[in-house]
Amino acid sequence: RFGKFQGSDEEERFEVLRWLFWDNHKLTGYMATYRFLRAFTPSPNAEVLAFLRKRLDDFLGILEGRLRDREFVVGNQATIADLSMVGYLLFPKEESGYDFARTHPAVSRWLARVAALPGWRAPYDLLPGKRLRAAALLGPSRS
Repeated sequence: RFGKFQGSDEEERFEVLRWLFWDNHKLTGYMATYRFLRAFTPSPNAEVLAFLRKRLDDFLGILEGRLRDREFVVGNQATIADLSMVGYLLFPKEESGYDFARTHPAVSRWLARVAALPGWRAPYDLLPGKRLRAAALLGPSRS
């Protein structure tokens, strides 16, 4: 019951921690900010969006390379590293600005594998209350 997503041995557990730190300081921190500014603010600063997008493109490139020849980020099964990273990547492309199937096919396949795990629920299926209307859907296209 406990430890199911920690990695199968000491080496994998170390790698899980390494990828959790990478996610926290690189991927999720930038994606959360980018998505919020892009989708939920009426007039985000274009320079800030461009800066965040460039950083995200770099980080997603690292993740794409990691997943090109493997099913999950660490080992042969999903770990907490996978679950941590997918949080902001599974929001709709209208909010994130990314069409992963087109731009990052290995990431797209990985997202589908994680979403197919038993008990998985999409972010908006878990969030209570009414869904926010994205500003990006109401106004001009954003980077």
